[in-house]
Amino acid sequence: MATKFQNPPVIYTAAKLIFAESIGSYSDDKYKSLLTALELHSFDSYTVSKVTGVQLKQSDNQFSVIPTKAERVGYFSENRRRCAVIDENTIELRLSEYDNHTRFLDEFKALIDVCFSRGVAKGNKLREIELHYVDLFVPQNCQLKDMFASSVTMPMEQFYSVEDDALKAGATSFTRVLASGSSKVSINLEHLKVLDAQRRKYLPDSLVEPDGKLSMPLDVERLFTSNKQHEYAIVHTACGSLIDMDSVDTTKIRDMLELLYVESRKTFDHMLAPKVCDEIWEVEAK
Repeated sequence: MATKFQNPPVIYTAAKLIFAESIGSYSDDKYKSLLTALELHSFDSYTVSKVTGVQLKQSDNQFSVIPTKAERVGYFSENRRRCAVIDENTIELRLSEYDNHTRFLDEFKALIDVCFSRGVAKGNKLREIELHYVDLFVPQNCQLKDMFASSVTMPMEQFYSVEDDALKAGATSFTRVLASGSSKVSINLEHLKVLDAQRRKYLPDSLVEPDGKLSMPLDVERLFTSNKQHEYAIVHTACGSLIDMDSVDTTKIRDMLELLYVESRKTFDHMLAPKVCDEIWEVEAK
């Protein structure tokens, strides 16, 4: 059984279904109908986001880029720490009040079931599933490197810098494709030292929400207890599986996400210096 912490380092999680076919956008009536169903799962409002982007088109071996407005809808809990996002190709659940992986994956399955019951993406061919965890390593009465296993090299230690630099950042990444050939686990360690607490970043760039309408509050104060904690690390563990599924079986998807979680946890635990991290994150009594 995985160790459970009273003050866990995880600040953000996301689970996602990516479809091979477009889900398409919907009328306000359909968005409201979905909200009615999601109210039973603690979602009480929704917001429609339209962000201008680009789309790559191919015709007769010629590529062109055209502007496009991607419509997304986000459903929020009252405190905005639980968010379901639906766009043209994906259904995603985001949490910034993570409890445990069982409840998280159960909630994601329930979200998918509700979407399908209201006709959202029902019958669409599924292409991929993803699972993301973001953890903050913030040292308490120790150095940051003491929180990691001896096999982990801190990125910034490899390059020249001086103590009073306003900001320093380094990163290292690792990806493994599992024996099946269709699943992978990636980990990115971003090592930062920021003298001005107002300039801290907490999420990897790949998970930053581009539209403030769909942003979520992050619970970081419990990890950063002082503005003098300048050095910290963002650890992003990402898992994914390619899927060829014409008719989505939500129970099977739940089981596949469970297997991805197990692999992600192995990867995460391998990085830790348990004695140091257990004291900082406070192991719960069994």
